[in-house]
Amino acid sequence: MPDTVPLQERKLIKSVPFRVQSHVLKLLGDELIGHDRLAVFELVKNAYDADATLVDVTLHLDATPPKIVVMDDGFGMSDATIEAAWLVVGADSKRGAARRGRTPKGRLPLGEKGVGRLAVQKLGNQLTLTTREPGKSEFDVSIDWSKLIDSARFLGDGLQVQIEQSDPPSVFTGPAHGTRIEIADLHREDWTRREIRDLYRLVTSLSNPFDEAGSFKVELHLPGREEEIKDLPSLEQMLDSAVWHFDFKLTQDGILEWEYRFTPPRFKGLTGRTAGGTEKLVLLEPDEDDRPSGKGVGGGKANGHEDHIFLSKKDLDGIGPIKGQFHAFHRRDEILKASGAPQQIKKWLENQTGVRVYRDNIRVFNYGEPGEDWLGLDARRINRPAGKLGTQSVIAQVSLELAASSGLKEKTNREGFDDNQTFRKLHRTVLSIFDRFHREHATDREAIDRAIRGDEAATPPIQEAMQQLVQLGKQHGIQKEIKPILESIQHELKTLQDVMVSSGMAGINLALIFHEIVHSIDRIQRKLQGNPNPDDIRQEVSHLRKLLDTFKPLLQRDPPRKVSAEELVGRAAGMHEDRFARHGIVFSNWAADPEKKHVFTQVLPRGLMVAAVSNVIDNAIYWTRFRRERDETTNPGAILVLSHWDEESGGVIAIVDNGPGFQLPPEQIGRPFMSTRAGGMGLGLFYCKTVMDSLGGKIEVTTAEELRDVIDIPKVFDGTAVVFSFKKEK
Repeated sequence: MPDTVPLQERKLIKSVPFRVQSHVLKLLGDELIGHDRLAVFELVKNAYDADATLVDVTLHLDATPPKIVVMDDGFGMSDATIEAAWLVVGADSKRGAARRGRTPKGRLPLGEKGVGRLAVQKLGNQLTLTTREPGKSEFDVSIDWSKLIDSARFLGDGLQVQIEQSDPPSVFTGPAHGTRIEIADLHREDWTRREIRDLYRLVTSLSNPFDEAGSFKVELHLPGREEEIKDLPSLEQMLDSAVWHFDFKLTQDGILEWEYRFTPPRFKGLTGRTAGGTEKLVLLEPDEDDRPSGKGVGGGKANGHEDHIFLSKKDLDGIGPIKGQFHAFHRRDEILKASGAPQQIKKWLENQTGVRVYRDNIRVFNYGEPGEDWLGLDARRINRPAGKLGTQSVIAQVSLELAASSGLKEKTNREGFDDNQTFRKLHRTVLSIFDRFHREHATDREAIDRAIRGDEAATPPIQEAMQQLVQLGKQHGIQKEIKPILESIQHELKTLQDVMVSSGMAGINLALIFHEIVHSIDRIQRKLQGNPNPDDIRQEVSHLRKLLDTFKPLLQRDPPRKVSAEELVGRAAGMHEDRFARHGIVFSNWAADPEKKHVFTQVLPRGLMVAAVSNVIDNAIYWTRFRRERDETTNPGAILVLSHWDEESGGVIAIVDNGPGFQLPPEQIGRPFMSTRAGGMGLGLFYCKTVMDSLGGKIEVTTAEELRDVIDIPKVFDGTAVVFSFKKEK
């Protein structure tokens, strides 16, 4: 018997329609929307898509009969829109090119295609829809779903809905417009306290925390059952539950006015504090990848010269004054629980975190949208093994003035500003303000982390950083190429850690290596977050490999040898000769001056000690430049390095400058990850302290005035003195 019937034996009998019974409408609502609170939430999302600024959700659960009313002030609908979109299940008004487009207020649609109609049916049997466009007629639609479905057996067999016109309008009177949906004959009239509270959490998760034009807020009303949500935090209270707050205003002259608040919850004796000030804005150094030619804040190095330290008035040309606020949350469960509403705050943060930009109170998209880390805060977290704030912890806004920000041109697709030099200046300026906030919050962050872990030591997040890179590589299809190399790097880091443990330089010294290699990791992550070129990523990972290889000899093969103080200073100072000339810094090396030097030698690892002295000189260069620019003086920066020998106490190398003096409190000097330098990791002095501890010596940070009590140095040196004291050899 053949498996198939020969083609010539087949014949067409007839064509029949594929039909869907009308009651499938009800099944769709039940299947696509799992719970009544999700149905209400879907209607709220539709209001957001209609550019509403306020949505009023009222559950009349104790009324007779019970009903649900959702009313918004969005752009409403015409009779044609009702017919072609709202009454068409699965209408393509939010799909394809239309869905990718933005609303007049720049919003991306949230509502699912066609689900709004099904949400109404999920909630109840009777619908009354009233809607009006601005300045147009008001239209009403009334539907009894049971009667509608029973009126025809199959969809397409004549399910009819009547649209009525109201002139004058009865609901949206005067200039009012929007949409009102009333649902009665509810399928579920009994809502539990938990269900109501869950609905409150859902609808408030979309509310805009900043009271700006074009914002979006949802109000939930429960006549007769207000007590059930009375203790839940309001929008303002959730924003106030942030642990750190930073309000700022940057004037056209580049002066930063700021106020800081640390408001921890009741947790293990943590206490809040406030601070504030008016100062010139200190700029972060531009990334190497972001240094186009030309001078200025957006230009980075020009012809090999370093950028200036402070923001200038000229830097804000085309940008204008900037104001804003940062609110940062500690996302550990212990802190969120202590704040009082952990689940609601977590849900709210999912929709609200990021740094938004407003111009004349109108939001500029996509800044602050999920996945849009335009400041690179997440990449900066890798740049520092502890304490960095990422986008998932920050709710922030940055406000610009339209008239003053003519250099910022919006893209033709209305998704952000053109990536021109003015935008790069804005990016660096805002990131520098954020860094000022970050430095202010550092000690309070440490206090919280210490309270959480007790005596437990912090864990360096290198594994987390590497895993993030592997995940990003996977997303962009190059995981197989970079994963083996990253695993090799992890193995080498573990080997180096073992070497340092055996040599008495254990623990967090591993961060010293991170201090240098994180710049490469940073670049890799930023490139992976964009549209990466696989060749670029391979090159960066290879560079990371070479960086690690560079450090292996320093940490593994630097045997102690006899070295003179003059040689140590000479080698360290030689690394910075071009910078002294470039910045007009007067450098004096008394360790090489026959009339002023004290000759002594030490047996030590030369490479480690040269790096320590070089690190302090680098800081001195920065802070002398800092003071000169801050005070707008023509007096040159001055740095003195001297050697001194005392028969009783031994040898000393001191670096003295005429900078502003040391900025950290004494108890924080030499502690890792504590820095007042813009963009600083806070590892320099910690490195120096570690080296001196391993040699049996010590490092002291004092003032030039106090050093002058021991050593006769010129009065022009009135800043910081960093003193390396070596153990006297027998």
